[in-house]
Amino acid sequence: MKTVLGKIHLRWCENCNVPVLDKKCSKCGNPTFEVKITPPADARPAFENDITLINETLYNQFGITENLFENKITLVNKVPGIEYMQEIIIDGQVVGILNYNEKKSQWKVIPTIEGARRFINTLNKKVIIVKHDVPKYILKGASILRPGLAYASNDIQIDDDVIILVENEELISKYGNIEGVYTDLLEKTPLEINVKKMDILGVGKARMNYNEIIEAQKGMIAKVRKSEEPKPANINPIHSDFKTMVEANKTPMDKFETQSVGFMRNTAEKINLPTTVAYSGGKDSLAVYLLAKKAFNNDPEIEKSQINYEILFNDTGIEFNETLENIDMMEKHYGKEILKTKSNDFWELAKKYGPPSRDNRWCSEECKLRPLGELIDSKYPKGCLTFVGLRKYESINRSKKPRIWQSPNIKKQTLAAPILEWTAMHVWIYIFRNEAPYNVLYEQNFDRVGCFMCPAMETGEIELIKRNYAELWEKWENFLKNWAKENNYDEEWVKKGWKLKYPKDGKKRDNSDYNN
Repeated sequence: MKTVLGKIHLRWCENCNVPVLDKKCSKCGNPTFEVKITPPADARPAFENDITLINETLYNQFGITENLFENKITLVNKVPGIEYMQEIIIDGQVVGILNYNEKKSQWKVIPTIEGARRFINTLNKKVIIVKHDVPKYILKGASILRPGLAYASNDIQIDDDVIILVENEELISKYGNIEGVYTDLLEKTPLEINVKKMDILGVGKARMNYNEIIEAQKGMIAKVRKSEEPKPANINPIHSDFKTMVEANKTPMDKFETQSVGFMRNTAEKINLPTTVAYSGGKDSLAVYLLAKKAFNNDPEIEKSQINYEILFNDTGIEFNETLENIDMMEKHYGKEILKTKSNDFWELAKKYGPPSRDNRWCSEECKLRPLGELIDSKYPKGCLTFVGLRKYESINRSKKPRIWQSPNIKKQTLAAPILEWTAMHVWIYIFRNEAPYNVLYEQNFDRVGCFMCPAMETGEIELIKRNYAELWEKWENFLKNWAKENNYDEEWVKKGWKLKYPKDGKKRDNSDYNN
């Protein structure tokens, strides 16, 4: 089911080969085309570690050795669901979905046809070639049956994602148009097949492994997920970078900045309380910080623009070191003090309350709301107005928020969301445009930064923590193991049960308990 939370802004300039949030490119003036991504369409730029993970996965899965994303703007777009899935976008096209397969405990890329057209130049694994007279049936919805098979690479296993090609004259003349399949399946020896010159028909999933294909005379070889009229490889040769992306988005970003700055000034004057900005070390609060500088400092473009404001940061006690370093960097870079508060020791609280879970989020109350509320009570006895980096594209609950509301947890705090209508791309382009010191955690495969562990995490996100911060996750896992031992919980609870819910009576459960 599509999760539409707001207008889909993402478009692409083919001439500059960059994402653009408007119907016209601000750099070259050319019209842009719509990028067809899954709602809520909150895509973000991919950083070096994102590209590394994708390339490693493509190599392990399809034998692709070339970096197809080099010198190109690449985006990733998180797909809603219970599994970790991110659409991979280059040249304005979704080329695949990066997925963490929980059953096999491994990363994989689910290719699209556009992806296949880019992968084909260095592809040497997971290939199925059909006979030249088969595409007309596939295009009508048929699966690939054994009699229609011309070639299958010898690494194919059941449920593998495969790329489907069509045999050409060169292949027929080299190996002969024989009954059955080409020689490698008959003699069980590899063939040198030049797939670069073949047209791509579609993508699908194998229903037999290689040995079963050899022995079979009939039956389904692969289920076709998507097919189109056969076409050759397709790659946009134009290189691009973040600087070009910023230039291409000048007009839409000017518009969004002006609107948000106006909202902040009008709200501060209307509410008439001490003005604050919540800064968490994340990208969204950084955008709000930058907007506050524009709205409230002495700006020659804004008459009577001076409004005093303060920056608030709450340390939950389980922040990444990089986040704490970013707080220090922000103070030095902009020369403005950040008011800090910190919760009681998270680890002692965890021993008292147990690991936080989705049905027992004590950590939010104890580590975030209570310390911040105490700071506001002491610093602002009559209350304060706080601008926050909340965006409607983040969740259904956030999409329903008004732009100004009273905090349900901190009575003296009025909250306002100046970037409610911004997507993640608006935020990142604004950060690059201002050359702001963003949290380097975003370069470690993370969509969000905050507590290093959270019961709302998906398994794929946990694997990314393990990948980049193994020692940090080991500390948390050891805590879970000790808690499980003391309370008679099983290994499945340690793996994933803790973040869903846990049995209050201490009895062991079967795995189905953690799937409720």
